[in-house]
Amino acid sequence: MGDKILLIAPRELGRELAAQLSGWGHTSLFAADAEEALDLAFRHKPAISILDDGSDLGEALELVRRFKAEHPWTETIFLAELADIERGARALEFGASDYLIKPVSPHRLGVALRRAQDRLVVRKKLAYLSGHIPNGGLPAALPPLGEETTRAARLYDTLQQYQQLFDEVPCYISVLDHNFTITATNRRFKEEFGDLVGKTCHDVYQGRCEGCPDCPVADTFVDGQSHQYEQVLRAQDGRRFNVLTWTAPLRDAQGEINQVMEMSTDITQIRKLQDHLSSLGMVISSISHGVKGLLTALDGGMYKVRAGLERGDMDRVSKGWELVERMTERIRRTVLDILYYAKERELDTEQVEVADFAKGVAVAGEYAAKKHGLDFKLVLAPDLGRFEVDPNALNPAMINILENAVDACLDDDKDKPRRRILFQVSREDDVLVFDIVDNGKGMDHETLENMFTLFFTSKGSAGTGLGLFIANDTVQQHGGSITVDSEPGEGSHFHVRIPEHPMAMPWERAPGPLKSKNLPF
Repeated sequence: MGDKILLIAPRELGRELAAQLSGWGHTSLFAADAEEALDLAFRHKPAISILDDGSDLGEALELVRRFKAEHPWTETIFLAELADIERGARALEFGASDYLIKPVSPHRLGVALRRAQDRLVVRKKLAYLSGHIPNGGLPAALPPLGEETTRAARLYDTLQQYQQLFDEVPCYISVLDHNFTITATNRRFKEEFGDLVGKTCHDVYQGRCEGCPDCPVADTFVDGQSHQYEQVLRAQDGRRFNVLTWTAPLRDAQGEINQVMEMSTDITQIRKLQDHLSSLGMVISSISHGVKGLLTALDGGMYKVRAGLERGDMDRVSKGWELVERMTERIRRTVLDILYYAKERELDTEQVEVADFAKGVAVAGEYAAKKHGLDFKLVLAPDLGRFEVDPNALNPAMINILENAVDACLDDDKDKPRRRILFQVSREDDVLVFDIVDNGKGMDHETLENMFTLFFTSKGSAGTGLGLFIANDTVQQHGGSITVDSEPGEGSHFHVRIPEHPMAMPWERAPGPLKSKNLPF
């Protein structure tokens, strides 16, 4: 963004200068005489003025002097004729920052503007460091230039470097006073948590009106030692961070602790990994009994097969083999669930035809259903189009829900005339909808509330509590959601919504029952 530049010159010269300044991004103000120039300077506070030493402007050198006295933060460039070059030199004595000989070339004008801008920056630095600028305001008069300017500018640049280091340190930094009020934060802190300067830490972090017990900041004020603790911070966008925080005392010139600095490192990923490893250990522990039961049942099936063969009893062989197949399938599903849960993975998405994806899922569901004499129906709406998914993750998740429907029908009253499963796929604008409906045993309120919870299972030793947890996690990774409507003895309806493109946040779960949809049963 350019500067405001006041042009005090004849109209024709003023238009030429304004055109050049406009091309460089500056805004020009015009004045025809001294009084108008001083009035515009008072109202608009231009950074630079360009004053032509024309006969119609009266005593130009006196105007330079008045400008410097009344508007010290405006740098003046004096334009003089070659024959009056001495007046240009005198303009410097009256306070001008530079002078140019007419006609003025764009190159020389540009150099003079940059010198005026640099001069103004240095003077502001000096004023800031010498205390002439309280609370960011401008001083009434500028401190004098001289050797102090160079030293002050170097000191200012050093402070700027330290500020840059403060901002770029790869952790979140805040500084607190004796009242636990945040007095400063670095850039990384502001980006994640907002500008919290002026607020108390216990209010911001804990929602408390008074200090926290066992406060490490308070301990540092007392003993002058660094203390370490772990806390959870919530970012501006709602994300929660696990951070490891160290405190450090900040001392004044007398050596007294007047502030404490907190430096926090994001350890969210480490905590997630620890939680995951802990959960994985619980998974292995929790399924050991279930797997033992499956192996025992598998031994029973093999015994029936062997005994049937020895006695020539093919009915016994058939029943034994059916048991072997069922137990083998459950062991396979258990192992796949464990492998999936053990390996956290990012989505590897690709564009997929929705109809082809649905047919691939249906093949596995139909096989599992018809093997047990269940009716299976696939209904595809027209013009489903494509969607962006990770088929290697979403396909097993959808199959898991279908197999859950098969299990619900198998566990139901065997005398029910028709045990059926419907897999219906439709589109609602940019959302794909997968409805999986069965008329099996249904679920009670407790099962509905906990079905997506890790390790929860209503199948006893036959389940691990991983299948639906993983299915829900996968759908949410795609930015989708699963809602379920079920009544004991009435079957279940899984309603899965997947956006056409993966989203950062999952969809809100749809409220209310889902039976109002026009489904066959």
